[in-house]
Amino acid sequence: MPSAALQSTRYEVSDTVEAIEFYYAKGWTDGLPVVPPTEHRVRAMLDAAGLEPGEEITFIEHRQVSVTAEKVAINAVMAGCKPEYMPVVVAAVAALGDPRWSYHGPATSTGGAAVFMLVNGPIARELGLNCGDNLFGPGWRPNATIGRAVRLVMRNVIGTLPGRLDRSTLGHPGKYTFCVAENEEESPWPPVHVERGFRPEQSAVTVFAALAPQQFYNQLSNTAAGILTTACAHMRISAGVGAQPQYVLVIAGEHMQVMAKEGWTKEDIRQFCYAHTQTSLAELKRIHVLPGPIRPEDETTLQPLVPTPDDFIVVAAGSRAGAFSAFIPGWGSKRISESVTREIRRP
Repeated sequence: MPSAALQSTRYEVSDTVEAIEFYYAKGWTDGLPVVPPTEHRVRAMLDAAGLEPGEEITFIEHRQVSVTAEKVAINAVMAGCKPEYMPVVVAAVAALGDPRWSYHGPATSTGGAAVFMLVNGPIARELGLNCGDNLFGPGWRPNATIGRAVRLVMRNVIGTLPGRLDRSTLGHPGKYTFCVAENEEESPWPPVHVERGFRPEQSAVTVFAALAPQQFYNQLSNTAAGILTTACAHMRISAGVGAQPQYVLVIAGEHMQVMAKEGWTKEDIRQFCYAHTQTSLAELKRIHVLPGPIRPEDETTLQPLVPTPDDFIVVAAGSRAGAFSAFIPGWGSKRISESVTREIRRP
């Protein structure tokens, strides 16, 4: 049975350069050149995900916008995706409409959240998503284009434009693209999607409203507690202390080996970080994070960084070399926006 016709408006251009300039003039790019979305390319994206053009991928309640498969496919082409990347993009876009992620807050806030995407399962390895060297840097097409496709959907379909719906004061480079995989092959721990109820052979993407990643360095300690003490010291003074709903903690190769040698589990890491990132109300008032005068009892009353230990999302990723790891503060306060994990479905 033939597929339904594409519904998007068609434009005639003389060549690729004119097409790229046309998209710039229309304001449909993120500032970088895009791949012209011809019907053939858009069809290939839809076929790779087994979708008809008019199928709804998600509905953004606050904007009253239905995001269809055709619109996602167009923006995936523009971002430079291969057709085989389309199921990952679809799953991530679907997660944006989940009430737990709460699109309106992270997409419109002056706080400048990006969409951090963590890909787990066999598809990450099949597509060659980077989980190692230069983790958050350039050089890997699937990481760069999958993350970019989701941001272009936000811009071109949902209307999340800087200075209009997107009111970020500063933003950060992750708003171009912010997509990595977990290093499941070398990790001593269960991957994130398995912790969240999926089977190892399933593929899934987790979306997280995220501020910029912050590295921490510890070459001096050969214990898990020592490394995490450094991490906790940095997190205690990170943006919005005591306000974030969740933090991602990225443990890279050297630090991962130390923790694995000692037999530390992800749960051990979460419990340690929860206990050692609590800050007194007095200190939070001194640094003007909380309002009001300092009372005597504030010196001994502690506020945790996140609501529960489970709100530290521990990810094994990054290079084997170098005594660096990182944490990514979440956007918002308490439970305004939570990370969401969706299965990646392929036909």
